[in-house]
Amino acid sequence: MKVKNELMETPAVDANRLVKTMENSTRGLKEYRLIGTALELEVFEALKTPLRAGELAEKMGFDPVLVPHFCEALVRLGMLDRVEEVAEEEGKEKEGEEKAGKSPVLPRYVNSELTATYLLKESPFSQHQYLSEMSRNAALWTRLPELIKQGPVVVDKGPFFWRIISCMAENTRCGLLQEAVCTVMESVDLGKVRRLLDMGGGHGLYSIAFAKMNEQLEAFVFDLPPVTIKTKQYIEKYGASNVDVIPGDFFKDELGTGYDMVFSSFNPGGKAPELIPKIASALNEGGFFVTLQVPDENTKFDPLFSLDWNLWTFEDTKKGGTGYCFENSVPFNEYIGMLGDYGLEVFRTLDLKEGARMVFAKKK
Repeated sequence: MKVKNELMETPAVDANRLVKTMENSTRGLKEYRLIGTALELEVFEALKTPLRAGELAEKMGFDPVLVPHFCEALVRLGMLDRVEEVAEEEGKEKEGEEKAGKSPVLPRYVNSELTATYLLKESPFSQHQYLSEMSRNAALWTRLPELIKQGPVVVDKGPFFWRIISCMAENTRCGLLQEAVCTVMESVDLGKVRRLLDMGGGHGLYSIAFAKMNEQLEAFVFDLPPVTIKTKQYIEKYGASNVDVIPGDFFKDELGTGYDMVFSSFNPGGKAPELIPKIASALNEGGFFVTLQVPDENTKFDPLFSLDWNLWTFEDTKKGGTGYCFENSVPFNEYIGMLGDYGLEVFRTLDLKEGARMVFAKKK
């Protein structure tokens, strides 16, 4: 008689997928905390010059047992380089020690090129503000059970954009700014542009870059009053005397008139049809409207990103369903199709880095 043994029964579904998903997820968390800890404890600042793990531990007051593993893990991520070559005399000393049965000289650790470029405070491409914003986002995810029950966090526009502007400035300095400016110069005779409006321009780096290319250009960054305080700091930093700010809310206030170009990038009004008449009225005949946004098809198939986007919202401008969309938005392709209704003829569309799309239109 066959005896049933429940311990020999196997699940109908292989557990490997669940195990691998959890392992990969927690590994990502560990790697995130590894880099965050190195930043918080200023390990990268200490490793501008090579140090052995023991030297680093002594200099920084760290645990000498954990530090070698900590450094090796950062090497594995490409954040540190291991320097095992030694000077000729030290090499002879090492060889002698090995013959005598002594421990070999331990490797030194130094910042990799990646870290030196993006994670040192004094680097022009430092991403410290970006990583700070990422930490705030990670903290928001720890509240997910609460938010699922109670709904998204409501944030105030002014303080939010004031804080995030530095993060956006750091990001755009790493290639998108340069690509976007060069693309505009390929499509528009910037030398003939005398007045430019950077709508929701935030940090103002696009306007500053355009103004550096054309000293006859007057550029105006239109954004919320708290944000333009930060904009002025960037204007001063880069010595852009032909760039100024216009504090306001483009959903409520007029943009002005007499502009040869209106530039819009990654702002909440980037897909809002209600702003198209204002943009058209602000432009001179023959003027250009250039908009840089993330099209919906690049985000709507990522439910995790859409959930992340909807964990917080503004009090007076609610979010849309998918990433980078608001309740007053329409799909980007639909928005572009509406430009012609207001005399803005699209003449070029192309995709840039990070899933962004740049569209050029000219006022008839």
